[in-house]
Amino acid sequence: MVLRSDVIIAVGAHPDDIELGCGGTVRAAAKAGKKVIAVVMTKGEQSADPEVRCEESKKALTMLGVSEVHFGDFPDTELPNSSKAVKFLEAFYDNQKAETILTHSINSMHQDHRQVGWLSMAAFRFSPRILAYETPRVTSTFTPAYYVDISDSINEKLAALKCHGTQKNKSYIHVESIVSMAIFRGHQVNVNYAEAFEVVRFVEKPQSNGII
Repeated sequence: MVLRSDVIIAVGAHPDDIELGCGGTVRAAAKAGKKVIAVVMTKGEQSADPEVRCEESKKALTMLGVSEVHFGDFPDTELPNSSKAVKFLEAFYDNQKAETILTHSINSMHQDHRQVGWLSMAAFRFSPRILAYETPRVTSTFTPAYYVDISDSINEKLAALKCHGTQKNKSYIHVESIVSMAIFRGHQVNVNYAEAFEVVRFVEKPQSNGII
């Protein structure tokens, strides 16, 4: 049902998180004519020049068909658990009334990823669907129950990730790592390539004609 949502908000802690965790799903949604808005909480200044990192992410997300890309000004590696951070995210939901939120899992070894997961639960508390995507730093407690077939968008995901030249030496962004994970998740649900999500909340509402 995610790919039937008219508006989707994808949230990441750093430039490249969205592309890594749900880039294939984002591309599939965009191909289906859905509006995807990307919100990145930090500018990734701990890993490279923040201006360059933001430009890399804008280019990558545009390639995936994202309609809008927004960056917060919260400190990289020190994302706060604050009302300011909640309100920053909440404003996007208030403006867009997105039917689906794609965000970080709280089951991650990276403190910023965990924080975005918790912030999203508060900021998007009225959204009917919240799914937590998988990144290379999730822990063994990450338990997916929702999968998206990205067989038709895996190559575009890989192409978009190549935009992140400042991160090319990071092992998690290598083609082999990304493809291996997509194949592994695909095997779990009998497709070639997939992205996996934890279900934080998933509400289906009857249509006006009574058909779900």
